[in-house]
Amino acid sequence: MRIDKISGGLAGKILRVDLSSGKMSTEDTEKYAKRWLGGRAINDFILLSEMDPRTKWSDPENMLIFGTGCLSGTLAPGACRITIDTKNAFNNGKGSANAGGHFGPELKYAGFDHVIITGKAENPVYLWIHDGTAELRDASSVWGKTTYETEEILREQLGDDRIEIAAIGPAGENLVRGSCVVIDCAKIAGGSGVGCIMGDKKLKALVARGHGAITVAEPERFLNAVNTALKKVKNSPMHESWTKEGLITTDYTETLMDSFTFYKNGQDDIMPTEKKLRLLGKDTGLQKYKKKITACFGCPAGCMPFFEIGEGKYKGTKGIGYWILSTEVAEGVDMDEPAPALKSALLCNQLGLCQESTGVAISWAFECYEKGLLTKEDTDGLELTWGNADVVLKMIEKIAYREGFGDFLADGVVDASLKLGKGSEKFAIHMKGQATIDQFRVGKAWGLGISTSPVAGHHLRGAAAMMGITGPKGLHQSWNEYQNAPEADFWQARTKEIEDMTGICVFVGTWFGVHALEVSDYAELISSAMGIDSTEEDLMLLARQAINLEKAFNTIHTDFDRKDDYPPLRYMEEPVKSGPFAGYKADKEKWDEMLDRYYELHGWDKRTSLQTAKCLTELGMEDVAEKLEKAGKLIKE
Repeated sequence: MRIDKISGGLAGKILRVDLSSGKMSTEDTEKYAKRWLGGRAINDFILLSEMDPRTKWSDPENMLIFGTGCLSGTLAPGACRITIDTKNAFNNGKGSANAGGHFGPELKYAGFDHVIITGKAENPVYLWIHDGTAELRDASSVWGKTTYETEEILREQLGDDRIEIAAIGPAGENLVRGSCVVIDCAKIAGGSGVGCIMGDKKLKALVARGHGAITVAEPERFLNAVNTALKKVKNSPMHESWTKEGLITTDYTETLMDSFTFYKNGQDDIMPTEKKLRLLGKDTGLQKYKKKITACFGCPAGCMPFFEIGEGKYKGTKGIGYWILSTEVAEGVDMDEPAPALKSALLCNQLGLCQESTGVAISWAFECYEKGLLTKEDTDGLELTWGNADVVLKMIEKIAYREGFGDFLADGVVDASLKLGKGSEKFAIHMKGQATIDQFRVGKAWGLGISTSPVAGHHLRGAAAMMGITGPKGLHQSWNEYQNAPEADFWQARTKEIEDMTGICVFVGTWFGVHALEVSDYAELISSAMGIDSTEEDLMLLARQAINLEKAFNTIHTDFDRKDDYPPLRYMEEPVKSGPFAGYKADKEKWDEMLDRYYELHGWDKRTSLQTAKCLTELGMEDVAEKLEKAGKLIKE
């Protein structure tokens, strides 16, 4: 896809900030957008082009890049996402996190598509971005505050309730490896330790306010494309459940969802029915605390429930931010009481902790306690017995503030297991050093997508969740079958790449296969907004090229290869113990067959998983091939 000029969709500028010197500069977005459109792809190109492989995640030279999508802030449905890219705090490979809410669009209205942050401030600061200008301000008044408090204080100080904030909590300030960046007190950019890296730079928050507008090249054509897209979202089979239930399951039955849990640190894939009913049942579970469904900027559906507990021990607990994987965290420690499960999820958001990373670390500790590898003397006197909700809440706070045993867990489950030893490494559940709360034994395409994810353990980076629903045209992949799983993931990885370029949320897009928007819709929205000629085929090719940017970054900056694309040992050695899928596990031989096919689809070397000169030449990425060859990691056939 050749782009000579872009006429709309962008704010137009990229902001570069050196926290060490306080210096700032700007450059035009278009020179990058002509090649990569926007969002994650531009972030990745800059990281690969500019970062020295010798740089560690904690070095001042590490880059932390906030990138909006090329459609973020427009009327395109769900176009609100922002991607944060950096070095992964768990493995020094590619780090990436993505969140919705309102911050991304506001950043564009303030005049900037991307913000590139390097260096480290001497004292805590926040970055105030407003109407084409930016300044670093003293953050001492909010340092040590929760994300909730930070938003309230900054809005009061700046005298504007309409400012949008991306902040870290105490966990990020204390360099807890699994900390996150929180937007709107509830939209979480989790994974990769992006909050830890922000804290290491002593950057408390990015604050944006803008009165600018995002223009589109062909307004009438764009509005027609928006209206077509809105109708598709409304007619989606998922629309009713989103708007009524949000991203939690409420009508619990013994279905495929039974196999999709992290029960007792992954010892099984199913929580007993009576317990799951207590947690999720319509009358007895979380639903009784739901007050309404909220939506991100520009979303025609809405998926985030607002909860409030009005009675009992946890009275007064309220907020947004409990979703599907919050249930996985609760099940990981066998917690079936809905009130403390909700409290624990919202507490993580307040303290700036990634729920998944924190949940895996705590679940691992509970299993170590069960097996006698940890005692009360090790755990500050806490009894880590399955289902002990009070202890879970105490552990979350201890981790965020690095207090006592919390400090032992604060660098993640892999670090903790290596310190403890005693065989505990075998049930530290992670991919490439980063905790994963997802499963691999039943959902084969799901598991393959997670194991091959360039950001280690992220299911939203290629894991197909079709569960028998037709996804890519002409392809049908069943949830628990190996057949067609590589093809499904190859398609899903590319469509998610496009969604992260545009800033469109996957839940109104290609999640569960094509059920709402599809790539042809993205092509029309992009073409009419930006004034370019893009087709479905163009975008799928561009997505493949962008995936190779991340692949090359990992290859050059780490020793990742085929050996790192297998599931955690537990899921290959221990079968599901109960439920309709008892006996299932990730079969090594079958996994090898899937990996062979997946690499073949990408054009990568089957033996090593590394990129080939032929593949990159065909993609027109000779500059990337040159980098790999210089690093001695290009496969020549």
